[in-house]
Amino acid sequence: MLDAEDRIIAMIDELEHLARRRSDAWQVPREEGEFLYSLVLSSHARLVVEVGTSYGFSGLFLGAALRTTGGLLHTIDNDPRKYEMARSTFERAGLADIITIHLGDARQILPTIEGPIDMAFLDADKEMTREYFDLVWKYVRRGGSVLTDNVVTHHEQLKKFVQYVRGRQDVRSGQVAIGNGLEWTVKVA
Repeated sequence: MLDAEDRIIAMIDELEHLARRRSDAWQVPREEGEFLYSLVLSSHARLVVEVGTSYGFSGLFLGAALRTTGGLLHTIDNDPRKYEMARSTFERAGLADIITIHLGDARQILPTIEGPIDMAFLDADKEMTREYFDLVWKYVRRGGSVLTDNVVTHHEQLKKFVQYVRGRQDVRSGQVAIGNGLEWTVKVA
């Protein structure tokens, strides 16, 4: 029988293998997942929200860290097939008690999650990023953060969004040069 950490690592390895075989298995690189894991631990996050579950790769890192902090992850995806795969992934990894996976439109689901949110991870439809950010931002606590994925790999699509968040008076925001490129936005007011 694998212990809890071994089960999670086995699922991470399995999803990395899956991503090499499937064109729709969008996921962060492992080093980006490890960064998210470290950020949850160092911030002592207790409530994390993810928009864009896919097959659950980043959710494994977030969930593993939240097991240590005693927190919970709410992750949202609108693809029924990916929802089922992620649900199975989280169960097999032993994280089903920490991770609530929602199927549907994030714009309708985000307002139903009771905050305050310590951290949010946005990795879904790039053209909807600003709308997702604005929805989740009202529930992020002061000192909490929103990490937006793909600001390097999808620079043109996210350029206006990055300008928008960096122009706000209630944030400190900058790029983290890891993986696909993250915009790390911290609520200061």
